[in-house]
Amino acid sequence: MVKKIIVIVLVTILMAAAIFFYLFGRFLVVNEAPRKADVIILLSGDVGRMEKAVQLMQEGYADRIIVTRTDGHGYGEIRLNSVIQAGVPSSAIIPEYQATSTYTNAVYSEQLMKERGFHSALVVSSTYHMRRVSYTFNKVYRHSGITLTYVAAPSLNFDPVYWWREKTYVHYALSEYIKLFGYMIKY
Repeated sequence: MVKKIIVIVLVTILMAAAIFFYLFGRFLVVNEAPRKADVIILLSGDVGRMEKAVQLMQEGYADRIIVTRTDGHGYGEIRLNSVIQAGVPSSAIIPEYQATSTYTNAVYSEQLMKERGFHSALVVSSTYHMRRVSYTFNKVYRHSGITLTYVAAPSLNFDPVYWWREKTYVHYALSEYIKLFGYMIKY
């Protein structure tokens, strides 16, 4: 009887570990089907984000784009010239230069949206970043009446299915979980 209980407990632990392992990378990804919006909010950073935002714009989902930076150190910032060279008219670009974090991305983009009377946005960031983005933006925009749709851009630095296969993938996954936990405590 004791052996049977031990086997059941071990099998249960192994199954729980397998499920956790399977879902660990996938949980970070929030990716909704794009829909027509007033503006696209492009969070600067990883390669692929700008391309996804430009693609959405070219497909007619929005005709304005807020380009917001992700840190105050110049790392990962998308240059406005790059967005223009990718085919976005300069008149369609709304730059946001103050943000130094995902939280301030949300705060300053909400201000810009309210100033311009926008009621909906597609928020574009990398797959691994989207859980924290959606958590933060939902908190900041909670009482704004603005509808947000989260569209993930593919990332060369992260594979949510095989997140354990490369050191870079593991780094991004662990880093995002730590940051998400910190955001949940702080905000």
